[in-house]
Amino acid sequence: MVDNLIKYIHKSDVAIVVLHEIYGINSFIEDVCQKYYKYGYDVFCPELLGEKRVFPYSKVQEAYDFFINNVGFDIYKKVEKLINDLKSEYKYVFVAGYSVGATIAWRCSEDSFCDGIICCYGSRIRDYMDVIPKCPTLLVFAKHDSFDVDSISYQLSRKQNIQIEILDANHGFIDRYSNNYSDIQTKVFTIKEKSFLFKCLA
Repeated sequence: MVDNLIKYIHKSDVAIVVLHEIYGINSFIEDVCQKYYKYGYDVFCPELLGEKRVFPYSKVQEAYDFFINNVGFDIYKKVEKLINDLKSEYKYVFVAGYSVGATIAWRCSEDSFCDGIICCYGSRIRDYMDVIPKCPTLLVFAKHDSFDVDSISYQLSRKQNIQIEILDANHGFIDRYSNNYSDIQTKVFTIKEKSFLFKCLA
């Protein structure tokens, strides 16, 4: 499922792997890929659900069940192989994940070949608290999520290589197609993200 890739190529020396949510590569994820492409990066987005499989937001439970039953968070091992393969071609390799993609990205942070990880509202990160990031990792949480964000963030903050940002929004706030979209907090996130990437590339 990592073999099918959507690619946006500049022939840059920076590659970024985008890991989508339970819905697949939808309009939001396509926008995310275009954003990084405009930053000047080469973008690789694995179709984790299988080729061209996309769920509408109205089928959230069906999408979640499909992800858990057919993909699962252990897919990170295949994403790590992709990271390592890209590292042989690129000076820098980053991973940016959203929701379940953020939890997969988090599990990849122990991979020393990665130059930076961005995790956006990865609520299941709390199931993998034993992960020790070997690369700079930006964790972005929505303050109003379905778990105790402050408690989890406090525990994570004691680890090295971690920057945590808690934004006053709901899960999915970066997605302009979502009912939880927050224009203000998305702009805040963009500033934090650009600053993080700039530091990693310095």
